[in-house]
Amino acid sequence: MKTQSMKKATAAITAAVTALTASSVCSVMMGVYAAGDTAFPYTMFAASDADGALTINAKNFCLNGNIASNGTIVTGRKANLNGRKTEHAAVDMPYVSGRIGSRYFANAESFDELEVSAHNVNLNRTMDVAGEASVNGNVNMNASLRADSDIRISGNVSNFNNSVLYSEFGDIVIDCNNVSLTGLIYAPLGNVTITANNINLNNVMIIADTITLNANNVNANYGRSYADTMGSESETKASYITKFNSYMMDKEAETVLNLLSQYYTVTPLDAGEFSAISVTAPLAPGMMVTMDFDVKQYEVEGYGNLSIMKTDGVQQMSTIVLTPFNKDLPLISTDYMFMGESRISYIEFYGLGINGDENIPAFNALRPLTEKYAQFPDQPPTPGWFDAVRTMGLFKVSSYKDDDAISQMLYESFGITMDASLSAPDLNAEERVMRYEKTQEYVDNLISNPGVSTAIFNMCLGQERTSQFFNNVFFGTGLWQPQ
Repeated sequence: MKTQSMKKATAAITAAVTALTASSVCSVMMGVYAAGDTAFPYTMFAASDADGALTINAKNFCLNGNIASNGTIVTGRKANLNGRKTEHAAVDMPYVSGRIGSRYFANAESFDELEVSAHNVNLNRTMDVAGEASVNGNVNMNASLRADSDIRISGNVSNFNNSVLYSEFGDIVIDCNNVSLTGLIYAPLGNVTITANNINLNNVMIIADTITLNANNVNANYGRSYADTMGSESETKASYITKFNSYMMDKEAETVLNLLSQYYTVTPLDAGEFSAISVTAPLAPGMMVTMDFDVKQYEVEGYGNLSIMKTDGVQQMSTIVLTPFNKDLPLISTDYMFMGESRISYIEFYGLGINGDENIPAFNALRPLTEKYAQFPDQPPTPGWFDAVRTMGLFKVSSYKDDDAISQMLYESFGITMDASLSAPDLNAEERVMRYEKTQEYVDNLISNPGVSTAIFNMCLGQERTSQFFNNVFFGTGLWQPQ
């Protein structure tokens, strides 16, 4: 999985993309998939089981082909359907990232993030984007576009000529006055929304979790050649979700890192022997699993220590710890655990305040988060001594479909704390010693009276090496001790 760098494409990219000629078009002509495969039979398929998972808001809707949804289908009164309409279809989403990648994106030009805006935009080269892709203007696309995250296309007129639009983990949104498309639109975990006066879909296939078309007139015809690409053989949903989880861990960690960098200078440090840690622990009764942790450490100049740790195997988990030493602000410890389609998210705030936690103003701004995210069920952690010193926490269980909101909870936690830090005075020498001692006492107690996580490190690394890891890397108390 590509690490997200989230760098904006420069204006030079716009000039380069719009200047490319049709001679560089990556062909999207199809060959027949392996003998014996059954062509995917639907012009449009929405995998969600929600009401209105496939919705056509149109005054006039004409379809030559079949449509299906695992939920319900909503169409206007003037719907002329020359094919089958199947609700509650109980059809598996075809997960075919490898097949689509090899067929259409093997020679794609790579971008970290794509943002193209011009009066006339001619896209003639296939592009593979690590982040989001945004295109605005009178769009004429003679190639294909893939993005890890969202694809957004807007403007007056959009023409897609034998194009594949593929958002691996996000949504596809097209908002133009008129849309004409031949090709494949594929967002297996996301939503496809097309809004226009007129939508003309010829030799097309749209496959997504949900599909919404908003227009006066919609005409659609089955894309038989693309049906062979989708085929009947696919990855399992479990393997696809595992890739998505890995993507989310990278995205969340990098977003937090970029957020902190807007407030302070953040400098990578060498975590040495603790850059990679392996521990073996029980995943279930009678089942042991080895977890390989990748650990990164940073100095947040004028603030404190940042550590980011993740494991990406059978158990997928991302941990971020921000420990302040120069300001009287909360120590933030987060654990985002990905278990297939389910998540457990812990965000803990330890005041450790030198004048009492009630005098740390950040908490006044943080407490409303408890109510803001109350719609997600609580999943309290295993009780321990640390409950008495934890000032507040957000402990949530959710689904992968809730990831946008759960990620936002993470970003807001750090953003609110960073905003509070702007008005929090730097500690003087005596106060820094007091703050350090409170933090060191907390770290020492974690090691000598461990909870579940620390106990695993003690068991696998030994208490002495765990102490070195916690003090020199994870919390940084060994590096930031006041003189």
